[in-house]
Amino acid sequence: MKIKKEVKIGIFGVCILIATYWGISFLKGVDILSSHDTYVIYFEKSDNIEISSPVLLKGIKVGNVTDVEIPDIHKDIKVTITVQRKYKLPDNTVAVIANKSMLGGKAIVLEIGDSPSMLANGSEMKGTIDNNMTEQIDDVKNKLMGAVDRLSVTLDGVNKLLNDENIQNLGKTIENIKNVSGNINNIVVAQSGKLDDITTNLTAVTNDFKEMSPRLKQTMANLSVISDSLSVSLPRLTTQANRTIAELDMTIAAINERKGSVGKLFYDPALYDNLTSATNNLSLLLEDLKAHPGRYVSFSLFGRKNK
Repeated sequence: MKIKKEVKIGIFGVCILIATYWGISFLKGVDILSSHDTYVIYFEKSDNIEISSPVLLKGIKVGNVTDVEIPDIHKDIKVTITVQRKYKLPDNTVAVIANKSMLGGKAIVLEIGDSPSMLANGSEMKGTIDNNMTEQIDDVKNKLMGAVDRLSVTLDGVNKLLNDENIQNLGKTIENIKNVSGNINNIVVAQSGKLDDITTNLTAVTNDFKEMSPRLKQTMANLSVISDSLSVSLPRLTTQANRTIAELDMTIAAINERKGSVGKLFYDPALYDNLTSATNNLSLLLEDLKAHPGRYVSFSLFGRKNK
């Protein structure tokens, strides 16, 4: 059975219409293979919301924006969305225009209410705009613009540093460095003989140290023995010194308490006066002995006694 040419054309046209409808729906973000409910939302401004923008529920895409229009210049923006029919929405659900991410892009976020009544297909839903997120985005954008401006100023400064005159000066500086390096090489070559002498002297000094090393070791050993002896003797000397200091303290205490001859000598006025008087008498006796020795001593060369 042959199919007529007209029938083939008709079937082809229907296929074209179906493909066109599917393509338009796909561009709008509508999945024609699943059932959807349609809702209408009114906003004071669109805030860059557009057809095919996603509708999110707890971060998951459940629908799309299918239409954005202005019914009247004196009225709010009318936005039509579709949501998969399996998601039933309470009638106090709020649709919020928010940013999808910090990089931009708008989406409608559904904030589910707690009403027991559900929205019917084609009914109106409350709408609002998330200004806090917009302000945060603007703040980040302003900071980025400020950073870009500062970077631009920095690049301008770098460009000024890298002008032709500075590049020429930099070349001259490099050439001067090369010349200085050549001069240093010449000096090193000229002084290489002296450097050899210095190296020879250092070698001789090192050899002398090697020869002195045994004596230094012996000296260190002797110092170690002396140190050990001191460590043994010091406690004994310390003990004797402490004992002597203790005895001296006892003597001073006895003097302060007026005990013994020394204590009485320091604190007894009568003893002091007697000693002073005896000293004076002894001085007078010695003076008289010098003046009249015959009174006290008699002698004769021939055995005769002087009277």
